[in-house]
Amino acid sequence: MVRQPEGSMERIPVEDVRAFARTYRGAWPAPSFLAQLDAAELDTVATAGTVVRFARSETLIREGDDGSDVYLLLTSTAKVSARTDGGGRALLAVRVAGDAVGELAALDGAARTATVEVCGRDPLVALRLERGAFLRTMETLPAVSLTLTASVARKLRTATRRRVDYTGSSSRVKLARVLVEMAEDYGRLSHGNSVVIGVDLTQVEWGALIGASESTAYRTMRALRELGLVDPGARRLVVRDLPGLRDVAYPASCTPPYPVS
Repeated sequence: MVRQPEGSMERIPVEDVRAFARTYRGAWPAPSFLAQLDAAELDTVATAGTVVRFARSETLIREGDDGSDVYLLLTSTAKVSARTDGGGRALLAVRVAGDAVGELAALDGAARTATVEVCGRDPLVALRLERGAFLRTMETLPAVSLTLTASVARKLRTATRRRVDYTGSSSRVKLARVLVEMAEDYGRLSHGNSVVIGVDLTQVEWGALIGASESTAYRTMRALRELGLVDPGARRLVVRDLPGLRDVAYPASCTPPYPVS
């Protein structure tokens, strides 16, 4: 099969890829793939790739293409979406610095199942690993392969949980659960006990993560704001009361899918 170009990217000449990757390590959320690697593992993975940059709103991966490169995000945020039967697009997930994207096509050789595009305020810098280099790295570093497997399992668990939520929960509960999850994984403390979620999404895009229409997304976010739980802001959403948001997300009859601290 002839490989098609996926997105417009700029290759960044870097003398020492290992040192370059290490400079971003402190910014990666703890649950992310790269943050789980030790220094030696990160160096080996970085050496297998090249540094590339995508401008704001550019596409890394396009649904249906037969590309098989893997991108390890060093900076910024990307959103994952797929076409719907009605011709629209469904927002499936958000990936942040430290995450891997494109690994499924590299593992099974099938066409891309979703589109990945930059949604952060800043350009996205990533390590690009061609399929052969990626597979060789996974083969020679079993611990890294296991870490990647755990990362994929986490993504699948999240997708399964949201699918269950779609069928039996109100929009308010679904949105609260997504915000709690994102705050705990990608949030940083701000003034007082407020938590800023380091993901650049509009209110409509937050709603799309739970399958809500535009009007429902605005209405649900407004309800959470009026309860004093969140402040949608311009792009970076602020959680004002995380314990209160947890109470909405997981009423007394529900148990969170993972321990909350």
